[in-house]
Amino acid sequence: MTATQPVAARPTSPRPTGRPSASHPCAPWESVHTGTDRDAARTFYEDVHHAHELRFEDDGRPFHHRHRAVSSGRVSLRTSSVSAGWTAVLSPDRHYVLAWSVEGGTVLDADGPERTVMRPGVPVVYPTGRETRIVVRPGTEHSVHFAADFLEAVAVVGTDAAPRPLDLPVTASPARLGTLQEVVKAAAPALLDATTEGSARDALELMLAEAVLAAFRPVPDGRPAGPHAGTVERAKTFMHARFDRPLTAGEIAAAADCSVRTLQESFQRQEGVTPMAYLRDIRLEKARLGLELADPSAASVSDVATSCGFRHMGRFSGAYREEFGEYPGDTLRKRTRPAPPA
Repeated sequence: MTATQPVAARPTSPRPTGRPSASHPCAPWESVHTGTDRDAARTFYEDVHHAHELRFEDDGRPFHHRHRAVSSGRVSLRTSSVSAGWTAVLSPDRHYVLAWSVEGGTVLDADGPERTVMRPGVPVVYPTGRETRIVVRPGTEHSVHFAADFLEAVAVVGTDAAPRPLDLPVTASPARLGTLQEVVKAAAPALLDATTEGSARDALELMLAEAVLAAFRPVPDGRPAGPHAGTVERAKTFMHARFDRPLTAGEIAAAADCSVRTLQESFQRQEGVTPMAYLRDIRLEKARLGLELADPSAASVSDVATSCGFRHMGRFSGAYREEFGEYPGDTLRKRTRPAPPA
């Protein structure tokens, strides 16, 4: 039996889309998913973890699981309790995951060169940019999922650099983790309350994102997609890493190791848009986040737009208004950087 109890009518995991998700956070939503059926749980957790080959141990004892998520679309706090151990292959997606288990013993990159065994209560970051096998012990795990566009934008706040994929190490030094753990303790109670919204949630999410970045020392990542990635996945990886540069369909096709025609057909079939339209959407999402996080007294619309790959301000302004219902200058003026909570 499986029960889902959403507080608001929202899905239990980030919605799959053919284009980048909106950078502006939605109203917070909460969902609780429980069950005793292994097959239903496998389908659910493969979706939640963007995983495949997920298998639960079966020692003959009754099986049960419970998964709770509270999310704004930018940052999602999750708690998962499963009575059986499980293994799976996690595939890269556009999220960064900070996780810690209550019992410890979970193994990340179980078959790879960076094998890591989680210690009880010590946060790690799931490997990014490649598939990784995970072996999970029975018990409870807490995690914070950051939408990639959001965390990448926070990483370059106050600089002239364009946001791009980050290479986060799996582990961090105890000294740096201490500060992060204090921030998690301070922010989690309010973020786990779906009634915390608006500027209060914005400030907490920003504070948590900055603490993760400070602890895990991110560096820009331009690595290609993994060897098992398909044409569209390779193209997406290339575009996300280089969206601020002038790109042609030919360059994207070369990076995806296919012809321009194959690239066009693959995108239309899988995403419902052309590769160049997808690239424009990436740039618009990055620009919106940049404007939301920028200091209006120090940044200009043209600065943000140029850093996101736009060269014609008139076209950018029109496309931005069509996408988000307001001009970029309106976003910059009303989106001041929230102050951390007292």
